Amino acid sequence: MKILIIGGSYFLGRVLTMLSSTKFELTLVNRGRYSMKQFGVKEYFFDRHDIDEWKKLPKEEYDAVVDLCAYQVGDIKKVIQGYQGIIRHYIFISTVDVYDHQVGEKYKDESYCLENRHFQGEIGEYIYQKVQLERELRDIEKVYHISYTSIRPGNIYGPFNYAPRESEFIKYIVQGLPLIIPSDATATFQLVYVEDVARAIILVIENKVYNKVYNVVSPQCVHYQDIYACLKKCHQKVQMIEQPIQKILEIGYTLPYPLTLEEMELYNGEAICKELGLEYTSLEDGIKKTHQAFLPVFKK
Repeated sequence: MKILIIGGSYFLGRVLTMLSSTKFELTLVNRGRYSMKQFGVKEYFFDRHDIDEWKKLPKEEYDAVVDLCAYQVGDIKKVIQGYQGIIRHYIFISTVDVYDHQVGEKYKDESYCLENRHFQGEIGEYIYQKVQLERELRDIEKVYHISYTSIRPGNIYGPFNYAPRESEFIKYIVQGLPLIIPSDATATFQLVYVEDVARAIILVIENKVYNKVYNVVSPQCVHYQDIYACLKKCHQKVQMIEQPIQKILEIGYTLPYPLTLEEMELYNGEAICKELGLEYTSLEDGIKKTHQAFLPVFKK
């Protein structure tokens, strides 16, 4: 199968390319920050928003396009209008954040309604744009008769994560700093290991799953201390202390996940397991692999 990946060299894209390069004939389009040539892929380097560059690409017939970095209204449409070859299936990597945010609703599945409000701030804009892109995705099926799949991951963690989340905790350990437990945190949250998301994409491609939506998020609900406990198993010299949230924030310590019940949103990611056989990596195994990947980086 011939697959075009938009992105493909950064975090999820990098892992997806590594896992799928022996399964599919891959072509990558990205801005060229990292080359993936060692995995035997074709690469084209340009800004995805440049419709003229899409028109210059060789006219191939792709069984699927995997769009890892559509963040603005029009991003999907530009690809469809600009690329002069054939696209059979468009796979959009969305987010569980597109669901309506209401306190008290538990385990939202794929049937849950999308958010129709436009919140302020960077996160609010991110959610708004992703929701609009979900609607844009359905339009390409109606207008251009291209099948789609929307994959909605939760908080992704693992090797190559450029966001200052779990890697920050590993950095603290290497620096000999304590891991701080927010003593008054009331929220639980769900994570998903990066390889699980990559495998979900591969399963959707292999099974030719058309015009469907899948949440991809582990059912395991965790606290900060659960992540820290996993790290302690990897690195015995770990000190853990408890402090109130406000004090932790004042010293600039990283607390990237929900802290209060008002922030807490939980999701159901079982459909893709039942229908396609995806299995989620346990937090302990995922953190262990993440620790192994980042430890040499921070020890330099």
